[in-house]
Amino acid sequence: MESQLASLPTGNTVKHTRIQVVDALRGFALLGILVAHLSVWFDGGPLPGSVYQVNGQGVANAIVSNLVGIFVSGKFYTFFSFLFGLSFALMLTRSSESSGVFLRRFAWRLLILGGIGFLHHLHWRGDILSIYAMLGFPLLLFRNAPPRLVLVVALLLVLNVPAKLRDAYQAYAVAPPSMAQQDVAQKADEKLVAANYEVIKHGTYAQMIRVNLSEFKTKMDFQINSGRLYITLGFFLLGLYAGRKRLFQQLADHRALFGKLTRYTGFTVLGIIALFAAAIAIIGQNNQPPKAVELIFSALFDLGNSALTVFYITSLTLLFSRVSWQWVASPLASVGKMALTNYVGQSVIGTLLFYGYGLGLIGEIGTAKAVLLTVPIFLVQILFSRLWLSRFQYGPLEWLWRSLTYLKFQ
Repeated sequence: MESQLASLPTGNTVKHTRIQVVDALRGFALLGILVAHLSVWFDGGPLPGSVYQVNGQGVANAIVSNLVGIFVSGKFYTFFSFLFGLSFALMLTRSSESSGVFLRRFAWRLLILGGIGFLHHLHWRGDILSIYAMLGFPLLLFRNAPPRLVLVVALLLVLNVPAKLRDAYQAYAVAPPSMAQQDVAQKADEKLVAANYEVIKHGTYAQMIRVNLSEFKTKMDFQINSGRLYITLGFFLLGLYAGRKRLFQQLADHRALFGKLTRYTGFTVLGIIALFAAAIAIIGQNNQPPKAVELIFSALFDLGNSALTVFYITSLTLLFSRVSWQWVASPLASVGKMALTNYVGQSVIGTLLFYGYGLGLIGEIGTAKAVLLTVPIFLVQILFSRLWLSRFQYGPLEWLWRSLTYLKFQ
């Protein structure tokens, strides 16, 4: 199902048909991101253990925390990353500009996104836009690479192979720090986390800005050490591959492929969940497994997250392309058409709800109640998006991004 709204820009401002399924997927990704962020009170980083303990008490909180951990956390930044790569492929295939002009314009577009992301980071340190802006430049290097090479590199990165090789090297070839060194490092981390939480809970707006500025390096260290940087780029490349193969542009011709991927990834996820449950039953939840077992299960964890992301993408694509599912796809597509505005809008709402210069609800409500806030917030975003798009062609931040890209009002 498609709508005749203008799509991504080209040099001659040619109007292109938007793919409503892709917009609906983008809206669903924003819904998942909202759930993930609300479940941890828009902290954007680690919190003191006592906060997690208090907010996780009770059966309802435990159930919601586990469900979010299994089905949401770590799955929707990858979902969104795939769509970023797909959007790049759509822009690339639709552009009427020369290769050099397109590259310069897209690079400038990334720099603007980086500026928006940095401003967003100053208000909420969990920002992903600044990461996207950085990784967009490596994505450019693959624009004309053979599709098979793009797919192979994408899969290696999606499975977090660089981080796993580093972890294996450190586990067996590098002497671990002494217990005293570990204790000093842990106490320093706990002190920093406690200080940051104090600012989140009781600090002023200006104090929050200063802390977030100082935490940019910490965020980048986490991205590299956890391997999220590699995984994000991997899903960029998967999206690029899907766009180059026209999987979404010619969806009717690729339904069988989407069906197979849905089945394979679904069985993979179920198998990994069963394996983890068996391992916990045998080893115990709090016991330290051998290094080799720990490395294997770390790799399986990343495989499970990636497989579930692909399952969401393929299964929802098949559903959202059906006429009977347009009552779901249409409102999601409205949100997805204004993805940048709605993503930043979620952070504005979340920080005002949970931070000290707003309502200060962090540490005051449990996970279950926090996740319930998804319903009114996302409904407001659906209504706002529909109302705005009934009057304007682009969302407010989309309009700003596009205007700055072309250095003229759109």
